[in-house]
Amino acid sequence: MLCPQNVSKEVYVTVDMPTEDFERKIKHLQRENVHFIVNHERTGKANALNKTVPQSSGNVLLFLDADVGIPSDPDYLQKIVMKMQHNDVLDIKKQVIKNESFLSKMAYYEYLTFNISAWIAARYMHKCPAVNGAAFAIRRETFEKVGGFRKVVAEDIDIATNAFLQDSRFAYCQDIEVQNVVHGEWKKWFTQRRRWAIGQALWLKDWYKQLVSRFIKKPQVFLPSLFFLYPSVVVFFLSAMIPSLWMYNGLMFVSLLLSVKFNIALPIFLISLATADMLKILVISMSGFTITAAVFYGFSRKLGFHDMKFHELFMYYFFYSSIWMMIVIMGHIQVLVLHKNAGPDWKT
Repeated sequence: MLCPQNVSKEVYVTVDMPTEDFERKIKHLQRENVHFIVNHERTGKANALNKTVPQSSGNVLLFLDADVGIPSDPDYLQKIVMKMQHNDVLDIKKQVIKNESFLSKMAYYEYLTFNISAWIAARYMHKCPAVNGAAFAIRRETFEKVGGFRKVVAEDIDIATNAFLQDSRFAYCQDIEVQNVVHGEWKKWFTQRRRWAIGQALWLKDWYKQLVSRFIKKPQVFLPSLFFLYPSVVVFFLSAMIPSLWMYNGLMFVSLLLSVKFNIALPIFLISLATADMLKILVISMSGFTITAAVFYGFSRKLGFHDMKFHELFMYYFFYSSIWMMIVIMGHIQVLVLHKNAGPDWKT
């Protein structure tokens, strides 16, 4: 928690039901102006944070998850304060440091999409209905105005949506960043993403009426984010919208040209009837990837993501994002059809 007048800081470390080993380590982590709040019984992230905020006195609240690291920048807090002078919510640049694991490499591009969406929203609208809660800042008066964190699975997106609907000003700063630690094991990754998917579905269920109203008025706030967050959707959408007849006619025309010179029109035509849909999907997929790669490359240079590799992006586009999209769909089915509202060991 920060005080913008003189950039004095108050640091609160809230630990929700620590292990015995970590509780012993806390004694060696004590520092001046660092306050440890230890909950011996699990209360849930929203409750833990809501109980911590009243103990602070700063005008700007900076929330950092346990799995992020901040750089050794003496002006780090001052940059946040300066950025918050005329804004209510600040999304902080998040970058995954790649290691040898496949998941860390894929998460690198996933987090790039988070940053692109935040940059576009801040640059052109100064408003955004979502925020990545791993690291973000919010003015105290805005936090209190929206009633703090609600007891929901996706408490970070929820509070950002609440602030968005109350016309709070949103900013993104690429000069301030955190480094995210991501899961390298598929089992842990799946548990996390299942939680995210169900959280998104519950969030949409709560806010869809207000969001649809805003979407109709300003679709440019939402459409870019959908493209970047779920690139595989573009392939499915175009495949469904573009008539196969176009591909049939195109292949028939090619068959005609070949028949004039080589007299093999009939075999080509028969093959074209059997493969037109497949060819259509292939053309759309590769065209979509080419466009996506060009856009990602441009933004990666602009936002300081200098470790982009096209073969990794290929795997992200066609494999990783498709799996994530299926998990999202499953999450919405669980919430909207099966009426699920949480998961095992998920304390809200």
